[in-house]
Amino acid sequence: MKISDEIVLLYNKIQHIYKKREELGKIENKVEVEEIASHFAALYEKLRNSVDFKEIHLLRRFAIERNIKRRFIMERLRPEIARGLVEDLVRSRYLPNETIPEYYIEEVEKIITKYNELFLLMNDLYNGDEITELFDWLIAIEACEIDILLKPEDIEDAVIEAMYEVTKPRVKLKGDELSIREKNIQLYISIHRALVKSDDTIISYHLLNLYYPEWKDADRETIKKIASHLPEIYNTTQSHLKHPYQRRILNSISEPVVTFQVLYELILSQGKDIEQLLVSPDQLHNEANILINKKYKKIRLRISRASVRAIIYIFITKVAFAFLVEFPYEMYVLNHVNYFNLGINVVFPPLLMFLVTLTIVPPSKENTKKILENLHNLIYDRPEKSILCQLKTKYKKSTSYQIFYYFMYTVLYVVVFGSIIYMLVELNFNILSGAIFLFFLTAVSFFAIRIRATAKELKVIDKREGVGSFLVSFFSMPVVSAGRWMASRFRKLNLFAFIMDYIIEAPFKLFVSALEHWLGFMKEKKEEVFHDN
Repeated sequence: MKISDEIVLLYNKIQHIYKKREELGKIENKVEVEEIASHFAALYEKLRNSVDFKEIHLLRRFAIERNIKRRFIMERLRPEIARGLVEDLVRSRYLPNETIPEYYIEEVEKIITKYNELFLLMNDLYNGDEITELFDWLIAIEACEIDILLKPEDIEDAVIEAMYEVTKPRVKLKGDELSIREKNIQLYISIHRALVKSDDTIISYHLLNLYYPEWKDADRETIKKIASHLPEIYNTTQSHLKHPYQRRILNSISEPVVTFQVLYELILSQGKDIEQLLVSPDQLHNEANILINKKYKKIRLRISRASVRAIIYIFITKVAFAFLVEFPYEMYVLNHVNYFNLGINVVFPPLLMFLVTLTIVPPSKENTKKILENLHNLIYDRPEKSILCQLKTKYKKSTSYQIFYYFMYTVLYVVVFGSIIYMLVELNFNILSGAIFLFFLTAVSFFAIRIRATAKELKVIDKREGVGSFLVSFFSMPVVSAGRWMASRFRKLNLFAFIMDYIIEAPFKLFVSALEHWLGFMKEKKEEVFHDN
């Protein structure tokens, strides 16, 4: 049975990647840290990550970003910090011990030097809020570049490119005009977001390298050129990331995304032996079926872990609010503590998160059958129908209709929040405890929706929405929308994360580093005492 040209090309790229990894594995001189010190560092990172709701696959890059920012603030960001940064990542178990070649440290030094030069040019060219925004953006991209160096996304990139080539001619836009270039960029961004869950920083890094392919090995002139056009590059990137039609393109490719996710997992699980699977349709079907069911279980596990992390984060934050804000306010301002309402405020947010995760329904057998059919069609060159993307929704957009739509949307907000506030008044909530209840209700609702979205990752057959489900979605829309707005506005205002990043982390990391050096010294002395003749 004929294998499609795109899959053959993907297979050849993967063989080259595995050959390169084998050569890398033969290198003997690798970064090594003490296991005892690693226990302390890994424990701290688990505690740190529990107070900051981040996607698990992005935690390593955020750790690099924290490390760079901390060193930038507390000491000069010199290239020599590269060894400490890499060892810290290994020590914290973001990277396996004795797997990272020592020469990678020199590569990290080059990256730090490159961005340092860019920062110095920025200081000469720009000022005020503009430079702050550009600085934060570039620090994140620098962390991304270091992360990709230490843990390459080579197979991910190969699969993304294969999906892009397969879906590009199939996607047909309807309802509005979009340039071919913009359509292709939006398709690329959508595949990144859907297939490997890339965030804005990862996509910005790839777009920067798309605009300037020479950036990876930039010389002085390239750095000057980018520095002089930095605001333009930043604004162009942001316009691509926030394009109004991106969500519609992303939704239209949800089914092929699932197909490529399964193919990607098969590649990872089979390694160099993927060829044996591709030439045998029956074996491919069986392995894919097993893998899909394993992924269902993994998704359930991810949902459970994300829920637990969210519940811990919400509970810790809520208890802190209760003791630091609510209790003193009621005790010293109102001269009366309403323990019942205080208890509701502490217990309700994590309880709501727990109940929402219980309502998640796993995919059906028909869903698995459809995925297997799509995978077979992808690999064995069966013709596939076009992917129609409706860019504009079917409703009238005249000024009078727009006014009516927004008026009714505002009425929905008033009805929903008015009802909640009425209930809080009936329960004798004071204005502060009521405001805190609303804040956490909206935040938890938004987090819960994000976690529920994880359960839909492998769904290609959507059941029709019932009346009850529609009503719940309809009336929860204002609450979730408010939670989304707050999450986007107050993402960086995390008191616990700030305290851990800038007050606790620096001395703790110094302690762990000193402990490791001391353990190395003691190991050497032990060898002298017990092994010298």
